[in-house]
Amino acid sequence: MNSSVQKIKERLSIVDVVSSYISLEKAGKNYKAKCPFHNEKTPSFFVSPDRGTYYCFGCNAKGDIFSFVEKFEGTDFLGALKILADRAGVDLEEYKNKNKDKTELYYEIMEEATIFFEDNLKAKLEARSYLLSRGLNDQSIEKFRIGFAPDSWSSLINHLKKKDFKTEDILAVGLIKKKDTPDQTQKEDHYYDRFRSRIMFPISDSAGRIIAFSGRIFGQSEDSKDGIVNAKYLNSPETPLFNKSSVLFGLDKAKSSIRNLGYSIVVEGQMDLILSHQSGFTNTVAVSGTAFTDSLVDSQNKINNLGLIKRLSPNIIFAYDGDGAGLRAANRSAAIALSLDMQVKLAVLPIGEDPADIIKKDKEKWKNIIKNSVNIISFHLDKIVEETDDLRKRGHLVKERIFPFLRMINSSIEKDAYINEAHKKTGISETAIIEDYKNYERLNKTEDSFSKKEESIETEKKSRREELEKRFFGVIFSDSLLAIDKDKINDLKDKLEQDIGEDIFKNILEKYEPFKENLSLLAEIWYGDKEQQLIKELTEIIFNLEEEIFKDMASVLLVKINQKEHDKDKQKIDEDIINYQKIVEKIEDIKSRRLK
Repeated sequence: MNSSVQKIKERLSIVDVVSSYISLEKAGKNYKAKCPFHNEKTPSFFVSPDRGTYYCFGCNAKGDIFSFVEKFEGTDFLGALKILADRAGVDLEEYKNKNKDKTELYYEIMEEATIFFEDNLKAKLEARSYLLSRGLNDQSIEKFRIGFAPDSWSSLINHLKKKDFKTEDILAVGLIKKKDTPDQTQKEDHYYDRFRSRIMFPISDSAGRIIAFSGRIFGQSEDSKDGIVNAKYLNSPETPLFNKSSVLFGLDKAKSSIRNLGYSIVVEGQMDLILSHQSGFTNTVAVSGTAFTDSLVDSQNKINNLGLIKRLSPNIIFAYDGDGAGLRAANRSAAIALSLDMQVKLAVLPIGEDPADIIKKDKEKWKNIIKNSVNIISFHLDKIVEETDDLRKRGHLVKERIFPFLRMINSSIEKDAYINEAHKKTGISETAIIEDYKNYERLNKTEDSFSKKEESIETEKKSRREELEKRFFGVIFSDSLLAIDKDKINDLKDKLEQDIGEDIFKNILEKYEPFKENLSLLAEIWYGDKEQQLIKELTEIIFNLEEEIFKDMASVLLVKINQKEHDKDKQKIDEDIINYQKIVEKIEDIKSRRLK
């Protein structure tokens, strides 16, 4: 590993890497910029060419080229290693062979499955002909690694087993499912392929590694034993590699264009995206098989998909299908983007048409649609004016359609500008709109305080430990979350108390007891739709929380030791040093346990 890392560092400077993501300004021997990891008005992010490191005095983000790419791209170390190795022209085969872990094994399984699907598409002429009839060319099929899952219950699992992959690992990445049997036996014939008779679209992370699939039905209908009858699209479940809110289809191929062009285009389907790229709109991503969430980070502080796009550019155009469902989906996505301080536009498509249809028929028409995209709030104001001349009805529609967007905007100046625009377009007095909006905000104040909680925590620069404490005790305080698996949650609580000590645990508990109701509600918002993952996420939170607590304890002891050495007070200094070493050992033990 060291040789690969060293080779990359020799070939890529910290300035070259960071400046490819953000604009740097010379500051003496160093460089400065506005930090990409938190909002700030004046630059506090500094890059040192001599040290090969960066540091932000605002949020304390720091590290080298690998940690920067990890944090900016929302990937892990191996992902950052791959991105930088590709850029530096460094071969990682030696590293992979010597340092394979479970996660890397999962990536290998997904890669092998992708190759299997690609090979099957070459043999399935009807499926390939269908893709060509939709307007895709051979280069796009190859570039996006489109494949085909045969109409078989076990072709993929049999293929992967021949490659010496274990059933438990194939199951872990969501490629197979277990049959429901009375005795819950683990026999091999009680597992079957999740994807059958489907055109397969691989979903990649920002490093280009395959982490999931979205399969479009083709040929025979799905059997009801799969749990879904005639589902047009079947997507991978969430797995150790795949979190639906942390990736967008095509982002790995679009990120460079988004950064260079200064805006992104978001479409709904895979065909929409591939045809967009094929037509030169390489700054396009798709939501199919993934999901937007209303925060910048997920439960483990990992950057979410809209957060990734925002770092590349805050300007975004939603180009969803031109029907009622498409507009509703665009409204939901736009509201989330507005809450993250993004500049949101809407590409207005003809009713009943999607981007793929338009691009196939007339590329110039698609170019003009994107060129003429309009601000999302301006679009709705124009629609209101078109629909009615009645001021009373217009006022009702402004409350119904415009106020929810205004509520998501953080800037008071922007809100005032939109209120003024609403006044000019609708003819309703500005005073009346302001008064109605104030009433609307009062009615929705409680909801707002919770829906933007994670964002406010980041803005207020709360400590990582405090955030972890809130998440953990929020679950403990929540009766509905406890009901999911009370015994396991209580076991985790007891383990935390045992590890950090009864007194420390009691002090933290008492700290959050007065906020029990609010924290339990927030926990239910965070984890209410993740029942299957709750124990796993809670376990990870405890690992992180214990690490933070022990780091704090170590810091306090180190101060004591240094003070005693300065005062030449040798009384009990040896005991303090022993205790410090024990705490350091506990931190290392946590790190080793997390790797198991």
